[in-house]
Amino acid sequence: MVPKELITQRMQSGAKGRSWQVLMGILEKDGILVLSNVKKERLEPFQSVCCGALAGAISASLTTPLDVVKTRLMTQVHSEAANKVGAVMVTGVSATVRQILTEEGWVGFTRGMGPRVLHSACFSALGYFAFETARLTILDQYLKHKELETLVPEDDATQAN
Repeated sequence: MVPKELITQRMQSGAKGRSWQVLMGILEKDGILVLSNVKKERLEPFQSVCCGALAGAISASLTTPLDVVKTRLMTQVHSEAANKVGAVMVTGVSATVRQILTEEGWVGFTRGMGPRVLHSACFSALGYFAFETARLTILDQYLKHKELETLVPEDDATQAN
C-alpha cells in the first residue's frame, strides 16, 4: 500500500540496486495483492480509479473527526479578542472535544464530511490511476529490457561494438 516504504525497508534489509531496481524486483516477485483476487495480471483503468476513490473516501471519512477538532483549534478566537466579543475560549484538544460533544453531540465530529470525502475520493482516484499507469509503463519497459538482455548476451553485445 506504501511503495516508498516497502522499497526503503527492502533496501535497508540488504536488497541490492537502485530504488527503481528494487521496485521492479518486488513487482516481479510479489506482484500486487489486489491482482491475486481478480486473477488478472493488471488492473483495468476503471478498477484503478475505483480502488483510488475507495481508499480516499475511507481515509477521509475516518480522519474527519480529527480534522474537525484540528480546524476548531486553529480557528479559535484568541483570548483578548474573545474577552472583547464575549466568545468562549477553549484551549486544548480534550476541551475542544468536550465542547463539540456538549454543543453538537457526536454528529458535530462529522461536520464537512461529505465534501471532504468527495474531494479526497476524486483526488485519490486520479492519483492512484496515474500511479498505476506509470508503474505499468515502467514495468513494461523493464520487462522488455530484461527480455532483450536474455536474447543478446552481454559478451556478444560488447564484441559487436
